[in-house]
Amino acid sequence: MDLPLRPLLLDCRIELRKALRGYEQSELAQRIDAALSALSTPAADAAPRSATQVAYAWQMAARALKSNHPGVYGELQREVQRLLGGAGHPDANAEIERLQQDLEAAESTAGAAKLARMKATGQLNTVCKALAVAVPQVPESGDAQATALARIETLVRGMGVAAAAQVAGVRAELADPEAVPPPPFVLELIKAGQRAFTKAQREFAVAEAMIVTGWQFTPVELLERGEAWLASLLLDPESAT
Repeated sequence: MDLPLRPLLLDCRIELRKALRGYEQSELAQRIDAALSALSTPAADAAPRSATQVAYAWQMAARALKSNHPGVYGELQREVQRLLGGAGHPDANAEIERLQQDLEAAESTAGAAKLARMKATGQLNTVCKALAVAVPQVPESGDAQATALARIETLVRGMGVAAAAQVAGVRAELADPEAVPPPPFVLELIKAGQRAFTKAQREFAVAEAMIVTGWQFTPVELLERGEAWLASLLLDPESAT
């Protein structure tokens, strides 16, 4: 079994470095390093390593790093001390639990936004179908909003001034810069950096972006990309694919 040979070779290398000034450039150093490397290489059919074996392998690597690259070893040592100090010992389980909570919260937000969008889409489809029945002479233009407005205007021409005032209110609502979801002209302004989302619009944009990107990013990661990027994504969801 080759395991007892490793610490022996390591101890030999340490003593040779002390005794020989030019040891690192000697053929003996190369042969010992090659032997250690061969002993450290697991066989193709080797069984899974235990935690003790993994820790021992890291110990060997740290010894070699300390001798051959003391600067890098010093940086690594300071980082380990930073992780173990101040905030206490790093807890992988706590970090996994926190990430799981973030994921669940993001999925909940995305689910609520999807439900709200489906409800709004259903209501819009109902209105459009009613307008199509009421004003069949106005053909579909390929733009649902433009077609709906054209049909409303056609209705107004036969309804008088009072109805026209009501339609003006509808048009104003469709052009409301604080509407949720934000209208296309608002998204264009945000994309150009000329304005920002309202709080409600930002929440909608983040939830929508999570759905469009297939939940690849957390809300924080999406917000870090900037509001202009979010607006661009909502204007062209295909850009996420």
